[in-house]
Amino acid sequence: MIDVIGHLNPDSDAICSAAMTARWLTLRGQQATAWRLGEPNRETQFIFEYAGLTMPERLTFELTDRDVWLVDFTEPAQGPASLAESNVVGIIDHHRLGGLVTRLPPEVWVKPVGSSATLLWQLMTEEERSQLSAAEAVLLLGAVLSDTVTLRSPTTTSDDRQAVEALTQKTGVDLEAFSRDLLSAKTSVEGMSARELLQKDIKTFTIHGHSVCVAQLELYALQQVDAVLDDLRLEMARYADEKNAALVVLMLTDINLGDTSLWFAGPALSDIPQPCKVEGMLSRKKQMLPWLESHLKPRQ
Repeated sequence: MIDVIGHLNPDSDAICSAAMTARWLTLRGQQATAWRLGEPNRETQFIFEYAGLTMPERLTFELTDRDVWLVDFTEPAQGPASLAESNVVGIIDHHRLGGLVTRLPPEVWVKPVGSSATLLWQLMTEEERSQLSAAEAVLLLGAVLSDTVTLRSPTTTSDDRQAVEALTQKTGVDLEAFSRDLLSAKTSVEGMSARELLQKDIKTFTIHGHSVCVAQLELYALQQVDAVLDDLRLEMARYADEKNAALVVLMLTDINLGDTSLWFAGPALSDIPQPCKVEGMLSRKKQMLPWLESHLKPRQ
């Protein structure tokens, strides 16, 4: 049995693509089960409800000595503690390689596209695609649209656009209406606590020897979080202490204007004025990480 997992604090691509990777492996004659490593956000719930499919259950056991397939990450800090003791047999990802060490040579598929779902769709043969239901194709479509912010993100490639076109035809959905409802769910923050907001989409990276946690809130307008901003900043400081992180970064991204305001907690980058507005920044992967690499000094 292969256990298929996305990263901690999962987004839609991590959960949807894990579910569909397990389905793909099954179509190839391998036994596989998908799991999620955290609670789904509202957008992911919307996608599964729209598809009428059951979400993968939350992982509750250790992965020690189990065969594991990683989806949407290779940074060890973004997986469970027992990942280091597992046997990683496969990877599908669209991020930078993150220092993972495996026991044996795994099957690795990594490509600079907008989502892991796009890459998974490309890996499928025509016969495998034909065996997917329209509902299953909705999971892939939702994941691509989510990670590319409905094809607006600078991470979007021609591969993503082609995948969306093919998946839209297979699902039969109204793309404009589906995208609108998906963005509404993605940017909803109503009723969420500062802790829930900070951990809605947060990932840990090692940059120049520093442990850096980067959270991103994609919003219709930054004013959506005005009432909880002070609490968010307190929660960032607490999170830095809890995780022993050198830096916690909060990206408040206005998906309409295409800009991001950055807030920081922790000892690193203490000389950067807050908030730090970066025009044109939408992507954590393609824009935020290079920005941090250029501003962070190597750990002494």
